Amino acid sequence: MSTPFSKNPGDIPCAAAAAVLLLAPLLSDTVLNAYITFTVSHPFSSGFIKFALLSTFGEALAQRALRGHYLPAGFGLVPRAVIWGLLGLCITMAFTVFSAGVPQLLAQAGLEWAPGALAGSLGLHKLLTAFAVSVAMNVMFAPALMVAHKIGDLHLAAYNGSLSCLVHSPRVGELLASVNWQVMWRVVLVRSLLFFWIPVHTVTFLLPSAFRVLFAALLGACLGLILAWAGSRGRI
Repeated sequence: MSTPFSKNPGDIPCAAAAAVLLLAPLLSDTVLNAYITFTVSHPFSSGFIKFALLSTFGEALAQRALRGHYLPAGFGLVPRAVIWGLLGLCITMAFTVFSAGVPQLLAQAGLEWAPGALAGSLGLHKLLTAFAVSVAMNVMFAPALMVAHKIGDLHLAAYNGSLSCLVHSPRVGELLASVNWQVMWRVVLVRSLLFFWIPVHTVTFLLPSAFRVLFAALLGACLGLILAWAGSRGRI
């Protein structure tokens, strides 16, 4: 039986503490250097791992908030992590494309300082460039990502969390038809983009490139909470 979304508010600080514990090893210079080396040398593998771990944890937290259990029946921990990892690959590619392409477009519009702004020190130029990258990515890429995430979630649910979902193609037409598009559009594709994703991804692109996907994976955990909150107001 589902519980109200705010049934377990104490889980939020617990999640924050868990996130701190996960990131604490980066405080070691040795671990930090190893992390940066691995991220730079293997951007797609690292993107897969970050999202598979952190974003899946976010969805488990969302289930705890909604149902009172981190891993309810049908959650499908392993296939869900694989799906999130694949989304992480797409996000890693999108970060590369938009962080390089949008500054070039700004330069063509007369803002010659834009191509080097993200690699520079914090200032107005870097902030404006990060905001432009965030707007472009969230308008052009994020809606498709969120719909893809929803398809993956519904496909997983259709197989009750079984690993067999990974070897069967999703029935995209049927899955899309089952979505409550009014809630999906109003809550996920409009409000969350305008008031959450564009601001926080502006912060993302202010970070050094080696930490952007890691921060995005932490934000992916927030996506699980947003979808859970939306689901508590009407099935999407």
